[in-house]
Amino acid sequence: MPPLLCARPVAYGRFAHSPEPETHVFVSSVDVVISRPRDEVFAFVADARNRPRWDDSVDSEELTSPEPIGVGTTVRTRLRSMGRAYEINWKVTEHRPPDRMTIESTSGPMSTTLAYQLDARDDTTAVQFSVTGRPTGVMRLLQPLIARTTQRNLDRGFARLKGLLESGATAPTSTAEP
Repeated sequence: MPPLLCARPVAYGRFAHSPEPETHVFVSSVDVVISRPRDEVFAFVADARNRPRWDDSVDSEELTSPEPIGVGTTVRTRLRSMGRAYEINWKVTEHRPPDRMTIESTSGPMSTTLAYQLDARDDTTAVQFSVTGRPTGVMRLLQPLIARTTQRNLDRGFARLKGLLESGATAPTSTAEP
């Protein structure tokens, strides 16, 4: 049986293909298998308003553009990380129900990309999620700490997401469009 929750190693450092040679990037990711149909899992994670229910670093997440959720949807997140409060604005840049969604930050402490990939496997859904952070300035010095904290949050959050969806304690509320 494949592992139900698997964290991939955190990668960080300079990437030769980066447009700026001094750009620092880290990627934190997690894989989780959820015993729910892919459509249901996608509908739940695609609706940002559900995130505070499973990601304890997020205080609130709200749509800042009209529904339905799709490419161009904007979201405001209020979260706490490393003892500080942050507000980050996001824009959905890719929305392909029920298998893929990409969200880019438009404000916040660093440029960040969130990417979901969902694959149906029998009666389960394999979710691959990654956070790509591009810290600049003084934030570059904190990059290893930020990457470790991000990984811990992902591991905790996606275990909670799995439990929440598999328990049937929630119904998707998304009105996401294809």
